[in-house]
Amino acid sequence: MDELVIKVPSPFSGVDDVGFSARYPAQAWNERLRDVPFIVEGPPLPMRRLVQRLSLFTAKDSLITDRGDDEAYSWTSPVQLTDEVCVLAFRDHSLRDLDDEGQAGRQYIWNLVRPLAFTFLRDCVRLGGLRLADRIAVVVDVGRPPLVDLELQRSAISAENGTLLLAA
Repeated sequence: MDELVIKVPSPFSGVDDVGFSARYPAQAWNERLRDVPFIVEGPPLPMRRLVQRLSLFTAKDSLITDRGDDEAYSWTSPVQLTDEVCVLAFRDHSLRDLDDEGQAGRQYIWNLVRPLAFTFLRDCVRLGGLRLADRIAVVVDVGRPPLVDLELQRSAISAENGTLLLAA
């Protein structure tokens, strides 16, 4: 798999200048999934609020009780590099427990094929309580033309929506 970057320019309701990108590192298709870094950028006040909510991501396993095949992952703690930039990473846990190889395989496929931008946004709602925009633009960049440019309804990513806004 070649390096891939997914960009989501303004996914949060009420604020147009907070967005993120996820960079999938290049790797062979049959090796463990590497950590996928997320870089989140925006103005200082919304970013301060967002980083506070993202800190809840590290407690995902204690906050989510349903353990489906799509839950074999964790998030690193967010690190605020500046008042306008924060980073965190998605960590695959699908191949940690090989007692049930069928389940491990299903979990690996979930984490491999589902765009992690969707996982991040879903967790922004269910863990962070954040309100997403009704329409979300997604750009997939593989480093050469053509770019894939999509616009999705929020309900395609998360049936529920949060109530917390990043902008006052």
